[in-house]
Amino acid sequence: MKLGISKKLIGAHGVGLVLFLILAIFSYISLNSYSSIQKRTDELARRIESISDIQLLIQRLLMPPNDYLRTGDIKERENFAHLVTDTSSALTNIKIGGGKTDEELTFEKEVEKGFIKLQQKAMVLLSTENPVGNREAARLMEEMDAFADGLTNLIENFHIIAKGEMDLHNIEASKIDKRISKIYILLFSVSLFGIIFIVVLITKGVVRPLLELTDAVKVIGKGNLDYRIKIETGDEIEGLGMEFNNMAQSLKEKITEVREYSEKLEKTNRQLDQNILQLYTLYNISKTLAATLEMEKVLNQVVEEVSRALKLHKINIMLMNADRTDIYTVTGTGISEKAMKTRFRLGEGIYGWIAMTGQAEIINDLSKNPHFKPTDGLDDDVSSLICAPFKGRGQVIGVLNAYRLGGKVFDSVSFELLLAAANQIGMALENARLFEETKALAITDGMTSLYNYRYFTAYLNEEFEKVKRYKRPLSLIMIDIDFFKKYNDTYGHPAGDELLTQLATFSPKKLPL
Repeated sequence: MKLGISKKLIGAHGVGLVLFLILAIFSYISLNSYSSIQKRTDELARRIESISDIQLLIQRLLMPPNDYLRTGDIKERENFAHLVTDTSSALTNIKIGGGKTDEELTFEKEVEKGFIKLQQKAMVLLSTENPVGNREAARLMEEMDAFADGLTNLIENFHIIAKGEMDLHNIEASKIDKRISKIYILLFSVSLFGIIFIVVLITKGVVRPLLELTDAVKVIGKGNLDYRIKIETGDEIEGLGMEFNNMAQSLKEKITEVREYSEKLEKTNRQLDQNILQLYTLYNISKTLAATLEMEKVLNQVVEEVSRALKLHKINIMLMNADRTDIYTVTGTGISEKAMKTRFRLGEGIYGWIAMTGQAEIINDLSKNPHFKPTDGLDDDVSSLICAPFKGRGQVIGVLNAYRLGGKVFDSVSFELLLAAANQIGMALENARLFEETKALAITDGMTSLYNYRYFTAYLNEEFEKVKRYKRPLSLIMIDIDFFKKYNDTYGHPAGDELLTQLATFSPKKLPL
């Protein structure tokens, strides 16, 4: 009995699906088991760590009362309060955990009661007036030390129980791991046998007929449209062979139409490749602008990406000076060193004209442009030029220029790409300006323009690290204004602010010799 290819494939896929479901279900169960084991391991580890923390904190709780007896400094009360908070937090971490034995719960309650009693004893001692040399306070301290030792021993027993539970948990986890590994090996063996079975079934029933069909199709593909496929499998592959025979006959009639369509498709693909390249160029520029605010890197990347996309002979970027009187080159490729130093007055030549008007231009015949004046090393021997201005704060701040030589000219697609790149440069420069202003506001004082406390601490930490690394001394000069409060009270805060501003602008060079 001959089976159709669909039945062959469904049968093979059915076997594979069953094997996959078995492995998936067991993997799901195994992952849940491992997750539960890991969750329990983490819980026990946190409990052991919290118990160790409490042991240390109990000993540290004795330090403030003891120091209070020696010095009588009431700041020790505040230190004790901080330690009590840390200890309470550690106790809370132990209490929120689950899966505890009755013995652990008992120890947990005893430790909590002991901590409360120890806290009460310490508070009595810390509230004692004139503790230095006070015998009664010394006696209370001895009682507190003895009680703390007992509490420490109790916590140590708690710690031993928790570690024992961790050891038992690790043993049980190891057993589960071995059992799962054995089952995985068994399932892997069954899966391997199933895969072999599927491969044999597909090879005999599908692959071999398909190879015969493929060989016949290759013959037809080489142009022998008179060749006919002969496959007798009684399934869909045989029907497919017959369809290929019909297709070969149809191809004879459609070959001319296909060739014409291929030519049109090739032309469309070339245009599509050009559009994709331009979009990719804009994407790379946008990615660079989003990744950094370093303008030199941004401008160099724009020059590189645009030059590669349009296959330019030359390209440069010009920026307006602070006074908005000149425009000069900041980066470019194919430009001579002398030309890089050339400046143009606003309105001078084609570059100054574009900077002044803010209107982009594509010039494919430079000799007919009334504003163009050739500059050695910059635009000599240029056959086509695009000048695209970019703006910041609503004003032109620079121009992106692209050049082609040897009679080659730019098209509208190149012009649009240059305009888009110029707009991105303008936004990047504006973002960089805003970033620098924000950065300056964050580290300077608005009234005196001096660096603020945040910058001082950050810079001081850096200097400390240098001192540690190079093992060199560090000096710090501090300046105090005598009678500043009196000056403020006498003349008012505005006068005090003016004094601070004048002091901020003080220079040692103004000191009399």
